[in-house]
Amino acid sequence: MAKKLWGGRFSKELNPTVKCFTYSLAVDGELFQAEIQVNQAHAKMLARVGLLTASEARKIVVALAQIGKNFRAKDPHKNPLAAYKEIEDVHTFIQLELEKKVGALAKKIHTGRSRNDLVVTSTLVYLKEKIALINVKIAGLQKAIVGFAGKAGKAVVPGLTHLHRAQPVLLAHQLLAYVGMLERDRERLLDALKRMQKLPLGAAALAGSSLKLDPKYVARQLGFSGVVENSIDAVSDRDFVLETLSAFSILWAHLSRLAEDFVLWSSETFRYIRLDDSVATGSSLMPQKKNPDVFELVRGRAGVIFGHLLSSLTLLKGLPLAYNRDLQEDKPALFDAVHKTALALEALRVTISGTAVAEGVRDWAAGEDFIYATDLLEFLVEKDVPFREAHETVGALVRYALGRGKKLEKLSLKEFQRFSPKFDRRAYLLFDPWASVNRKKTPGSTHPAEVKKWLRFWKKKLKRA
Repeated sequence: MAKKLWGGRFSKELNPTVKCFTYSLAVDGELFQAEIQVNQAHAKMLARVGLLTASEARKIVVALAQIGKNFRAKDPHKNPLAAYKEIEDVHTFIQLELEKKVGALAKKIHTGRSRNDLVVTSTLVYLKEKIALINVKIAGLQKAIVGFAGKAGKAVVPGLTHLHRAQPVLLAHQLLAYVGMLERDRERLLDALKRMQKLPLGAAALAGSSLKLDPKYVARQLGFSGVVENSIDAVSDRDFVLETLSAFSILWAHLSRLAEDFVLWSSETFRYIRLDDSVATGSSLMPQKKNPDVFELVRGRAGVIFGHLLSSLTLLKGLPLAYNRDLQEDKPALFDAVHKTALALEALRVTISGTAVAEGVRDWAAGEDFIYATDLLEFLVEKDVPFREAHETVGALVRYALGRGKKLEKLSLKEFQRFSPKFDRRAYLLFDPWASVNRKKTPGSTHPAEVKKWLRFWKKKLKRA
């Protein structure tokens, strides 16, 4: 029977059903490597304040390094300790492994701390490392999108509002919109890290310790900028988990929108892009199908991440101070969100890197030309027609063409001038997608020069990411 870190006041073994319900190693084993680091820093601190000898601390630190190496996960998305069902949690597992290596000396490692301050410290160490990794993966996806935007070149497509054709835009311009969104997602995660820089270790169960410890030394060892000011706050809150899940949720909202666009663009209706065979799947029934599964799964899994945020908010909202065992449930949501986010970013990077612009992407303009209505409106404004009057005039012109089953460019000049004498033959030059994007003048517009400028900007910026 595996030992526990508690039990002296209990006369009975834990009921098997209760054990199954409360044991958490299958989940919190995810914190294993982070907790090894925390234990090593804690052992060095205990020697610094005289609660361990220098020799004892060295033995513990070396043994912990060996334990960490022995149980290092081969797959970064799997918990290396999930199979150890008879051990209560990651803290107990490390304690028992340490006892195998250094004997009774291992019992000193828990001096001056509780599982309450230990678990929140290990979670912070873990999360800071994972956020740094995810930040790199977001940059990798940005690079893939920028690369695809570069391949899109002069391809002009209909920009949509309400999923209806609105105005011509460069496909590259649409793609770069997502690069900007992802940059803000990176910034949000980096900003969240600023509030993960205070060390909770030293708070013990909730009141601190009567032992003369040195939490500031541990903070320096683990890369924290300071120590949490209030011991109850240190062990009882998980706002850093909420903030991370919130930032992930916004990121996934952007990823889901990106995925939706790529699903549409790869469809027979749009035909803007071609997915590489290595990143698409087929149908078990329809031999002709080529399905954009990566994008659809991203779109679907966004809802799972949103659910993790909501469940974590609900978990925390009613807890009295200080620590409560309810907080064990913050980890399944957090760890799953970390893994799904890292994997989705990598899958999207690979998929978009292998995507090509479809050969017929320019043929979209053959069917209708009402998409140039705004160009006609601004043509009139440039001739001193008030905006509201120009808007009304072009709207009436569109209604007239629709009523006669005609394209705007097929109307005669006489018909145009029935609606405004300001129209002349130069209006017919507007019915061209490339001319439309070239007429744009505002910063950040779809003008080719603006798009090219921002392509250069993102390529340069992301080289450093």
